[in-house]
Amino acid sequence: MDVTVTLPVAAPLTVGENSTVNDLLCPAFSVTGNVRPLMLNPVPLAEAAEIVRLVPPVLVRVSDRLELPPT
Repeated sequence: MDVTVTLPVAAPLTVGENSTVNDLLCPAFSVTGNVRPLMLNPVPLAEAAEIVRLVPPVLVRVSDRLELPPT
């Protein structure tokens, strides 16, 4: 719910001058859901296998032209 409050800061200094201050009140917190208890992760049954490659793969680029007979 947003509420806008408009109050004069002081009396106008000259005739015809209007001054207003707009303040917006923040809404309260809204929380939904349930609190879950902390749970520990189970210990893995086996160690994870790691792949180690010392030499990076060689990337090959091939280009060629193909001549087509006129049709």
